[in-house]
Amino acid sequence: MKIFKIKAAVLLLSLGMLYSCDDTLETEPESFVTPDSFYKDQTELDIALAGVYDGMQNTYNDANSIFGEFRSDSYAPAPSSTNVSRSSFHNSTMDAADATLRWTNFYKTIDRVNRVIISAEALQGVEPNTLGEAYAIRSKVYFDLIRIWKNVPLLLEPIQTPAEAYRPVTSYDKILNEVVLPDMKRAELLISDAPSPYNFSKASVFAHEAEVYMWIKQEAEAEKVLEKLIALNAYTLTTTPQAWQDMFYYQPPTTAMPTAPGKIQTGSELIFSIRYDDTDTTPSGMWNAYVTGSTITVISPLVENKWIERFPIDELQWNAKYPNTPPALSRTEVIGGVVTTTPLYGDWRQFASRDRGDFEVGMGPSIIGEARLYKWTKDRSNLQVNLDRTDVVMYRYADALLLLAEAKIKLGKADAAKALIDQIRVARKLPPVIAEEFGTTQDQQINYLLDERQFELMGEGKRWWDLIRNDKALEIMNPILESRGANPLTQDRLFFPIYQNHIIEALGAYKQNEGW
Repeated sequence: MKIFKIKAAVLLLSLGMLYSCDDTLETEPESFVTPDSFYKDQTELDIALAGVYDGMQNTYNDANSIFGEFRSDSYAPAPSSTNVSRSSFHNSTMDAADATLRWTNFYKTIDRVNRVIISAEALQGVEPNTLGEAYAIRSKVYFDLIRIWKNVPLLLEPIQTPAEAYRPVTSYDKILNEVVLPDMKRAELLISDAPSPYNFSKASVFAHEAEVYMWIKQEAEAEKVLEKLIALNAYTLTTTPQAWQDMFYYQPPTTAMPTAPGKIQTGSELIFSIRYDDTDTTPSGMWNAYVTGSTITVISPLVENKWIERFPIDELQWNAKYPNTPPALSRTEVIGGVVTTTPLYGDWRQFASRDRGDFEVGMGPSIIGEARLYKWTKDRSNLQVNLDRTDVVMYRYADALLLLAEAKIKLGKADAAKALIDQIRVARKLPPVIAEEFGTTQDQQINYLLDERQFELMGEGKRWWDLIRNDKALEIMNPILESRGANPLTQDRLFFPIYQNHIIEALGAYKQNEGW
């Protein structure tokens, strides 16, 4: 999606937070217009907006994993891991010198979207969706910036001089109340539809609003927008294991899987995804995060065992707990020349999330504590990270329903919350919620609901934010960190450290976050 190749943009985007000193300047110019030649009509705005989504590819190709998952209890360093950087995220011992912490791509996207907003507001007869999508993107990116780093620089106009880039941070509260909330409300009013599931739509704005409202503990507002999303009647839950897997599946042919289907990633639940095509120059980050390379990240054995406790993989335990619900899958084996079919006990989402686990063999041969997350692909032989074009799922219907269940628990509507969880259980061909397990106190019910979200949304960049939003991070993570010999978390250290080169480049404009 190269738009207008203007060499002056290279200079502008080499400034401050848009490029760190350790970035290599590109010889090819960036794909958007310079500030002195803003967009003149709808055609140019459409092209520029495509460039904003192109920027989101660079921003979110690995940000969901790094910031939304790796510090949570979903993952652990593999026993054989030698990747110090990755282990430091799992153990919340990140070094501020780690370039993974750069916010460069977030601000590149903000710079692009600011150009669209300023131009669109100045033009007559602009398509409302164009401006609405731009506001939605800016709200989303700033929301992620403040929940990752707390106080950050606020840029609402394109950077034109170095001095403009090196500005002090703006407070979390100011950005939340003067950018995130107003921009998302403008987006809701402006957007009427979307050309594809890869653009912000009315539904994805509702999903974003719900996350923000839940984050600031306005559960009644979250309930309203999520019920608006449901009322659109545009999305349904998938009802078979294969349809669920197809939402994530990208398996190019390999030596072991020569007839693999390639990229699927479609489904009735998908609300908004960051799209990657074969023609894109930016790879996705999914294979690099979970699949390829050295064994650096595994599914936490605590999660695996919790999953099995809720959905036993043993026949006797399953039937004792769920006597009226047979498992959704069966295993077919040839024993003594006779074809035998036996039930496959457990939650098939767990099978589909493990390397070498699937709908025919169940958990697969990888033992608990050594299984990597393979939700997006099954065979890693001959996979090349730079060829990864796996879409990054940002919002989907099951996520929205479970978030609504959380809101209803907090609003004292436990029965409605349980019904929403059961709605997903029915679609997944899993047994209904056992009332005694769901609990009678709000804390018990929230813990149960958060486990349901963890199982359903594994690897989708939600778990760390779930823990923070519900004030559970210290309670859940500190015993785990202490068992690994890592220092326990404090409230200050729930935010991420600012990359130290950003601080050096700012020449004292801002300081390191407390606790780091």
